Amino acid sequence: MAEKILYIEATSGVSGDMLLGALLDAGVPVEVLSEAWTALDIDNYEVEVFQTQKSGMNALRCRVSTQETKGAKTWKQYQLLLENSKLPEKIRQQTLSLVKRLFEIEASIHGSSLQKLHLHEMGGTDLLLDVTGTLSALDYLQPSLIKSSPVNTGCGFLTFSHGRFPIPAPATTKLLEGISVFQNEVEGELTTPTGALLIGSIAKSFGVMPEMKLENTGVGAGEMEIAGHPNVLRIFVGTGAAPEEEIYMVETNLDDSSPQVLAYFMEKAFELGALDVFFTPIFMKKNRPAVRLTLLVSSGLLESMLKLLFSETTAIGLRYWKVDRKTLDRRWSKIQLGKQEIRIKESYLNGTLANYQPEYEDCKKAAERLNTPVKEVIAQAIHKYLSK
Repeated sequence: MAEKILYIEATSGVSGDMLLGALLDAGVPVEVLSEAWTALDIDNYEVEVFQTQKSGMNALRCRVSTQETKGAKTWKQYQLLLENSKLPEKIRQQTLSLVKRLFEIEASIHGSSLQKLHLHEMGGTDLLLDVTGTLSALDYLQPSLIKSSPVNTGCGFLTFSHGRFPIPAPATTKLLEGISVFQNEVEGELTTPTGALLIGSIAKSFGVMPEMKLENTGVGAGEMEIAGHPNVLRIFVGTGAAPEEEIYMVETNLDDSSPQVLAYFMEKAFELGALDVFFTPIFMKKNRPAVRLTLLVSSGLLESMLKLLFSETTAIGLRYWKVDRKTLDRRWSKIQLGKQEIRIKESYLNGTLANYQPEYEDCKKAAERLNTPVKEVIAQAIHKYLSK
């Protein structure tokens, strides 16, 4: 089953600007990023995209210049800015989740609360540009599988507002938990907190490049100049049979967890990489109404997911077993409704079209711009697709 595969080579570390440069170089139109940034409704930044060289290797540099005195610093400021933005719902929720995670980690490191913490070096407009730009670019490419090499953290020491710390910095170290990392002779902060935040969210596994028919590559330049070492991040895009992962079903029955706790666990589980999370109403001993919590998770994330389940719910036991899974080959087609482009997700069984469905976020955006009920946009999109 041919699927689009995206492989990230992070042998020189990873940062937000390196990811943006590599994604643009791999064929993502700059308009995709520009549209996302315009939807944020901020104006205290400038972006330069230009070709450069790093130790003789051609690369694309995406350099963001910001007026940090105007940038968001507190969780409340970020939350308000994102909730009032015109970002697609999927990108907005993903960004909120990632920014909140960064705040939670920083708060735990500094012994502060989520509401009192202020981000300093890693805060401001550039964080939002890196996160929304990367997520929007990946949404444009629609890879079925994202895998990364082990991540080079860099080594040495870093000095910033809180003092002098070894590399990787405390927040970066926390964000890299569960990820394959290494250090070599290169000194300096090769992986930034934003880079660690993004790579941990988008890559579902870490290791050698999977077999694929290579279609495109992108090279993103980092800011540092390293003698004899190209400070770049490379992205490889191709098609191939996605490697089969062992999948586990995890279940536990709960009769003493509040709906708020369960909702929060679902959010954190998807953020960690769960393939599916759902709740089923059941009755337990003494006719107590209860909930069966069910998870679908890859083998590489099983231990992390079990730890999350025990720490975030009232579960004192669970059961899990390996399951087989069959997924259809997914591809994308596009149609136009006036000036509105709508993607159609196609599903194929052994090369034969088995299902098709307009992408909801595209239909929602078209409905708002056309001032038309979304159900009518969906119907028109299906009609236009079938008429092709």
